[in-house]
Amino acid sequence: MQGEQLKQSIQRIEECADQAKRAVEQGSAPSELRQCVNTLHEQARQAQQQAQSQGQQQAGQDGLRNAVMQMEQTGDRAMQACRDAGESVDPQTQQAVKRAHDEISGLKKQIQMG
Repeated sequence: MQGEQLKQSIQRIEECADQAKRAVEQGSAPSELRQCVNTLHEQARQAQQQAQSQGQQQAGQDGLRNAVMQMEQTGDRAMQACRDAGESVDPQTQQAVKRAHDEISGLKKQIQMG
C-alpha cells in the first residue's frame, strides 16, 4: 500500500472517529462505549500524526501497521459495547461507530494484502 493511500485511509478513520466522538457526546451512551470511542479517537489522531511525519520509511510503515491493529481492537470493543447497550444507544452513534470500525477493517485488509 502506498504511503499516500495509507494517509488518506487514516484520515478517513480519524474523520469517522471524530463523528463517533461527537455522536457519543451528544447522545446517551454508556461509559464503556464512551471510553472506547475516546480511545479510538486518540489512536486515530496519533496514527494521523505518525502518517504525516513518517512518509515512506519502512519503520514508519511498521508503526502504522501496529497503530491500525490497535485501532481495530478498540473498534471491536466499541462495536461490542454498542451491541451490549442495545436500544440505549441512539442510531446515529451506532452508525458512526460502525463506519469507523468498517474503515479500520478495510485498511487492515489492504495492509495485510500488501
